[in-house]
Order: sequence, then structure tokens, then C-alpha cells
Amino acid sequence: MINRSIVLSAIVKNSATDPFVLSDSLSRLEKTKIDTIELYFPFEKTMEMKSVISDHRIRNIVYPIAGVQKMKGFSLCDLNERNRMNAIFLLLRAFETANEVGAKKVLITTGRDTDKCDREKALEQFMKSMERLLPEAENFDVVLETGDRTVDARQLLGPTDLSMEVTEEIRKKYNNFYLTLDTSHIAQLGENVEDSIEKALKLSNHVHLASCILTPGHPLYGDKHPFFSHPDGVLSDERLHNIFDYVVKRSEEEKRDILIGHEVIDRSGERLGGLEKAIEESPWFFL
Repeated sequence: MINRSIVLSAIVKNSATDPFVLSDSLSRLEKTKIDTIELYFPFEKTMEMKSVISDHRIRNIVYPIAGVQKMKGFSLCDLNERNRMNAIFLLLRAFETANEVGAKKVLITTGRDTDKCDREKALEQFMKSMERLLPEAENFDVVLETGDRTVDARQLLGPTDLSMEVTEEIRKKYNNFYLTLDTSHIAQLGENVEDSIEKALKLSNHVHLASCILTPGHPLYGDKHPFFSHPDGVLSDERLHNIFDYVVKRSEEEKRDILIGHEVIDRSGERLGGLEKAIEESPWFFL
């Protein structure tokens, strides 16, 4: 079964902090096929946001702490033990928040890539972090979003083949651990997006449909998630539609649940951001 989500705190920025904006966004989404929101909000806003969400039909939540990890440098693969433990404490608090709001998934990332000669040690550190964290994740899935290595976020994981190898190892013990496959991040890795999704989907129950711009010097170069209609984007609306159809087909054939998310970062400053624009541009996803 396919479920559809939207990264709400990216497309409607103030939905993460303003309960009235969140409520109006959810009211609009109730008229679409969206059944899940991916929403980061500060820990201190948990009960307020939970109250708003409970008043709406859309109650399935993904809590994406990965954005905070990337922006503030909380790395689960840090070679410095104090820094690594700070990242673990952040995620444990995120897990508490996930439990409080009934989230179905917590989205994480590894942390910044290190010097090539240290990658083996960094992977060991990441595996240690997972051994500490995953026993605390009994009520939801932990989904690891892979990232680019050289363009923008520069995450340890990373290349699809390596990410699959690590995930297979972790899943021997923790079967609620999966990959999140982000089409923009795969493109930034220099991989063929369709090929990577085809081989890695068996280890994923969460796909992000997103584009990126890879023209050096462009103001939206890197991991900026432009609208699917952006003429400089490497993944067009049509191509993303085809990827969506492929994932739907795999979900039906394999009889398993996969969440497909729409991710765009809005920069308009409008109260409801780019929500209406996204719906109008990609009716195949929303309507």
C-alpha cells in the first residue's frame, strides 16, 4: 500500500512554530490524497502541535530530526566521543517527542563525511550509535536518509551500495530500521536515480520525491529542493511522476507499505508557503 506525505515544515515554513498556520495547512491537505505529514517542530512545541494535529484527519507523522543534525552538526559518526554523545542525546529527545505525538517514523542522518582515511572508523562510530539508539525505538521506524558526499550536506552515508550494506547489517538485529531514498540526494551523489531506487527499494519504506540544481554558482545549487517545475532542476515533474509510478508498482507487487513524500523548500514568504503551488503543479501526486 502506498501512503503519501509532504515535508510540511519545508514547504510551509511557519507550520513548525505557528499552530494556526499548521491548522490551516492541515485543513488544505485534507482535501488531497495526503495522509501523512513530515513535520519538524522544536521540542518545547510538542504538546501544542500535538493538540492541533489531533483536531484534523491527517494524524500520521514523520518526525525529521535529520534537518537539525545537518544544520547544527549533530553527527552520529563523529570521531570525537563527546560530540557523538551529544548527537545521541539529541536523537533520544527526538525519540521521546516521536512517542509523545505518535509518530510513525523518525528520520535521521549519519553526520558529515570525514577524511577518506577515517571513513572506516566513522562507520564504526555510527554503528555504535545505532546500538545505543535503536533499542529505544520500539514504537516507530527509524529511517536513515542518505545524503551527498561532495555537494552540500556531505554525509557519511552516502553512496547507495554502501548504505545498503550498512542497512542490511543493522537489520539483522533491528527490523524497524530502513533507508529513506531521496531522489535529490541520489542525483547529487552522481548516481542514476532510477537505478539506485530499483536496487535499494527492498531496504526502504520511505521515498522522497525531490529535485535539485547542480549548476555551480546557481543560487539554488546543492540540496535546496526547488519546485519540480524549476527549469534548472535535474529532475523534472514528469520524471518524478515516473519514479512515483514505479514505486507504486513495486509496492503493489511486493504487497508492502511504502511512504512517498513530496519535498520542496518554499522561499516565497507567503503564509502557507508554496503549498497551493505544489498542488497545482503536481496534481498526479496530490489529487
